[in-house]
Amino acid sequence: MHQTTGCPASRVDTRRRSCPRDARRRSSVIQYADASVIVALIARQGASALVDPLLSQNNGQIVLSDFALAESSCALARLGRVDRWSSDLQKAAFDELDAWVESMSESCQITPEDVALATTFVRLPGVTLRAPDAIHIATAHRLGATLLTLDQGMARAAAEIGVPYFNPAEAEAPGEQRPE
Repeated sequence: MHQTTGCPASRVDTRRRSCPRDARRRSSVIQYADASVIVALIARQGASALVDPLLSQNNGQIVLSDFALAESSCALARLGRVDRWSSDLQKAAFDELDAWVESMSESCQITPEDVALATTFVRLPGVTLRAPDAIHIATAHRLGATLLTLDQGMARAAAEIGVPYFNPAEAEAPGEQRPE
């Protein structure tokens, strides 16, 4: 079992770097990655060419929640079933995901406050959100992070709510800003 430590913003897995809140002192850019960008990176499909340089540069700090890790794992498992990956290929994908998480990101746990804020977001008139997407937006908001997503609907909702986002597949779209 991994120990977690408390900090003002979140509880963080101590196997990885320090708390994202503390990292603000070291880096001006915190980027919260949702599952869509992580799966594109690991599965090397679709927008992988757009995501790889963004996540490999590590222009600041990349935060991945326990929830985003679970979603990424689920999506990779589904891809493995649909594309009929061998068990070795499936294991290699999960190993690559775990290695990337360990070396390139900081872990952040979803909090009850994130879920409460997500509930508020899904109830906003004119904002179309699924609960998992709302949780990602709420977590990015709590961390003061830019949301990295390939999900156009989530990006639109983040913009409507006022949470900064970047969709590498639509880098030139209005309202999107490339992380510094």
